[in-house]
Amino acid sequence: MIPGKQFQQQFGGLYTAVIPYEQADPLHRSSLGGVLRDAIKHEAKVHGAAFDHAGFRNVMKAMATGDVEVLFFAAAWDLCEPKIIGATINFPSVSLERKGDDIVAKRGIYSEDVCILPPMVRDLIVERPVGGGFPAVGIGTHFIQASMQHFSTKGMRGGEVPAGQTFEFAPHNSKIVRIQKQLGARLGKDQDSSLLRLPALTDSIRDKWTMPVEVVVVQLPDGSSDPNNFIVRWSGAGGMQKIGAAFTKGISTFKGTTVTQGQFISNGQLPDAPMVESVLASILKAADDELRMRRWGHLKNQPPGKFSPSIPLLGNKQQAFRALMQAQNDELFAPPPAKDNSLLFGVKPPPMHIHALNEPELVAGLRSLGAETRMLGPNAMQTASLNLAKATATESAIRPLKLVGSGSVHTPIFSLVA
Repeated sequence: MIPGKQFQQQFGGLYTAVIPYEQADPLHRSSLGGVLRDAIKHEAKVHGAAFDHAGFRNVMKAMATGDVEVLFFAAAWDLCEPKIIGATINFPSVSLERKGDDIVAKRGIYSEDVCILPPMVRDLIVERPVGGGFPAVGIGTHFIQASMQHFSTKGMRGGEVPAGQTFEFAPHNSKIVRIQKQLGARLGKDQDSSLLRLPALTDSIRDKWTMPVEVVVVQLPDGSSDPNNFIVRWSGAGGMQKIGAAFTKGISTFKGTTVTQGQFISNGQLPDAPMVESVLASILKAADDELRMRRWGHLKNQPPGKFSPSIPLLGNKQQAFRALMQAQNDELFAPPPAKDNSLLFGVKPPPMHIHALNEPELVAGLRSLGAETRMLGPNAMQTASLNLAKATATESAIRPLKLVGSGSVHTPIFSLVA
């Protein structure tokens, strides 16, 4: 039973609540395997994407370890019979924003899925008492607003209050577009913005001139390093030109595989296009090295293990000697193992989903380096952001993140003057 104190009664009589997932709560655990699975399956169906039942177990593991933050949506006409009618899945992230000629990093969230289950809403409609009514803004908008209010007042796990929210959307999904416009979100459009996918480094990226860029560690409130976020940044022309990128470890809730979410931004002062491409390539190469060091992603397919040679225990010495010599010859004449980077530790970096909002030069540069439009099923997706601090009037309570520089990862022998 969900405690009644967690609900608030809305105009029209409906009680609603946004409830953060607690692993120790039996109801939450059962809902995680039931309602959440139904929510993700519904989202997959809406976008024409496939849902991987086996991969969903990886999603549940990520939630159990705290890499994912889940908020359940609950509603009831009678507090004795509450229903969990949907959920939203979020990742602790970094929000990069312009501030004058500078780029400031604050805590953010990346929202993977927001879903209200139609069957549960239909149940609420059937059970609606005489004179009862739903929130005037609509049930979807209401719960998204309630989620924003939850993060602005209670923060994420650990108490940090996010300043911004990044997410993707399908431009043809008129319902979501309408809701996000009501909330004041910035929605990407045309060639000005884009959501791109980069499965791996391309030859175009590797062949570009390497520029000096810096990998920056994000500090958590307790002083430790954030294991799921880091920043790569570049500056030129005496610090007048700046490009930054924040990288967040995420997971595809449809497939259960790791995905790196990247947010690219500039301070509006950029060099010529060829140099922009070199800077972007350098940022991506440095990020790829950091992903390998952090071991994000999944284990690569490993070669079959080598077993000890089969020695005839009941044979004579000559038979045993022959078996040992045969095993040695097999190893000597075996083909050499595939060349691999020692930094991989058996882990292949996950694909990147790159968000560039209102950055036409960065979008053009990323596309020239081989990044492609992010597709979900048959649909081309777009990027969007929401200023949570502004929307919830908590700007004064949010401070920039503490960042620790780790030195330039890529420093060329010869440098170019921007």
